[in-house]
This record gives sequence, C-alpha cells and structure tokens, in this order.
Amino acid sequence: MGKLNNNLNNLNMRNFKKISFIFLIAIGLFSSCTKSIINTADQVGISKVTYYATITLKGNQYESIVKGNPYSDEGATATAGGNSLNVIVSGTVNTNAVGLYTISYSAKNKDGFSATSNRVVAVLPSAEQSGIDISGSYYYVSTGANNSTITKLAPGFYSTSNCWSSATTIGCLFICIDGTNIIMPNQSTPFGQLFGTGTLSGTGALTYIVSIPSQGINNSSRKWHKAN
Repeated sequence: MGKLNNNLNNLNMRNFKKISFIFLIAIGLFSSCTKSIINTADQVGISKVTYYATITLKGNQYESIVKGNPYSDEGATATAGGNSLNVIVSGTVNTNAVGLYTISYSAKNKDGFSATSNRVVAVLPSAEQSGIDISGSYYYVSTGANNSTITKLAPGFYSTSNCWSSATTIGCLFICIDGTNIIMPNQSTPFGQLFGTGTLSGTGALTYIVSIPSQGINNSSRKWHKAN
C-alpha cells in the first residue's frame, strides 16, 4: 500500500511539473505576443511605418531662358510624415550654350529611402517671337496615324509625344522660337541619346531630322503634318 501511494505521489508530482511547465510556456507566449502588439505613429503591431519623402519644386518643372541671361534656381522643399527634410541639389545650367539642362533634387527619409525630382531648363538661342505656339496634334504622313501631340512647356520650349513614326513612339523635347526652325538638343530617351533639327512650314508640314547614334540612326527624316 505504501509503495502504491509513493507511486501515485510520484505520478502526481510529474503531472504537476508537466502542467506547470506548459503553463509557464503559455504565459511566455502570451507575454511575447502582447509585447509585439505596438501601435504608435511609427509602428503598427510588428510592422514599422515609414513615411516616404515628397519633393515639391518651387517654380515650374520646365523653364526656359535666353542665352547669356542669368539663371537663378528656385529650389525645392521635401517632407516625410510632416517633417522637413534636407534637399540635395545637383546639376547646373550653362547659360552660354543653347541646350537642355537638368537640375535634380533628392531627399532621404529617416529610414534611408530616397526620392528624386527633376527640373529641365532650356537655354534658347534668342527670345521667342511674339505669338508663336506650335502646340497641337500631328499625324505621321506615310500612314496618316494621328498619334503625336506637341505641348508648349515654356516660351520657346516644347515636348512632342512622338518624333519618330506611327509604329514606334519616341518622345522628346525641342526648342522653337520662330514657329519654323526646330532644335532638338542632345537628350536621353529609352532608345539612347537623341538629337536633331526640324522645320515646320506655314501649311503645317513638319519634318524632323533625327539622330540616335546607339541605334545606328543618323539624320533620318521623319515627316509629320499638323491635324486640322
């Protein structure tokens, strides 16, 4: 009988230890779970919240100045989660050379995520003539496909959604101060560096002479016409 009682006592003790061990594990798991459920401005549960930088340009994204005139960049501001960030500026404008110049603004949030915004400045050979605006819709002459839009960005400064053909779309920027002669300064495109010239007649006939050296294209004539 005494031996039986001892066996029961030992069994009960082992069960008690097992139950106690399981209980302690449960408490530990509960504690770790409750500690990870954090809700603050920077963290929700176990996920950390990051506010990405937002850059706001002062002035216009596209600007133009006449060659030889001074240029003063208006700069930009950056914020993340309502807090101001330091803005790093790169790029310059050579006001003595006709062309396109890009000024870049970048900022990083506290977690190291960066954002970038650009301003493009066109240096014109001379002032735009009064009343000049060649913006509008244009169609590719050989197919009649109306798939190009020229937009005026600033005095004497334009973009075209397509300067190539109805089969392949290549957008670019160009300068036109007199409504006739077009300058396409060297610029980056998805197809490589592009540059060229162009002419627009009084009847609306538009011809680009385009070079994209990386594609083996040199002085290719692309004929468009302004849509009525």
